[in-house]
Amino acid sequence: MATRLQVGKVLLGAFLVPWSNREAFARALAIPLLSIVAVNLSWYYARDYLPSFSNWLLYFVYCGLYVIFAVTCHRLVLLDARSVAARPHWSWRETKFLAWVIVIGLIFAVALPVLATPMTNILMWTGLGVHDDRFQWSIQCGQILALYIVSRLFLVFPATAIDRRVNFKWAWRRSKNNGWRLVIIVGALPWALSNLVWLLYRENEGILEDIVITFLGSAIVAFEVAALSLSYRELTKEDAMDRG
Repeated sequence: MATRLQVGKVLLGAFLVPWSNREAFARALAIPLLSIVAVNLSWYYARDYLPSFSNWLLYFVYCGLYVIFAVTCHRLVLLDARSVAARPHWSWRETKFLAWVIVIGLIFAVALPVLATPMTNILMWTGLGVHDDRFQWSIQCGQILALYIVSRLFLVFPATAIDRRVNFKWAWRRSKNNGWRLVIIVGALPWALSNLVWLLYRENEGILEDIVITFLGSAIVAFEVAALSLSYRELTKEDAMDRG
């Protein structure tokens, strides 16, 4: 019988696991987090004084730091937190993780118009404007279906973080009968939490506010990564038994 993912249990664990290992989390994530804050502040306050290409450079550095942050979070949850390196760095593991991010991003970008186009064509054929607010739900349905597809592939992230060689076929099989639960965990939850953070933004915020918001956003990322890690653990119990 396929494992049924318990969303409530996963979300509770995503808070309790980092809290119970807060010293290990703080030690392992301190450098990536402080680096993210530094890049964010440089990007925001010094962008007008930097050459244009440096903005792209800061963007790539920013993304790379979050890859290190996410990989480290996965490892802290899935492995012995005390054994995870206290000084995370870029390695082949992070390169593979970033490659999965790019590939899944491309899949979503392709799936979205493919799934939304039939609905758009129906609206155009009936003479209704596709940009009419009353019919935006049709486009949103395409977004939800595209999100469903990529959510079932997200299991490759925690697997890659712990150096397990997997592929999309494996992820699709392991997420069977749990697709919509994963949509909640990797789609609806991040959307809701990110919108809460955006509510804190205001024009001309001070440097202290910017630092606090960056720390808060990173804490939310850690929570979301922990939720995905725990989902992976629940859905791969059969794999562990087979290897055992």
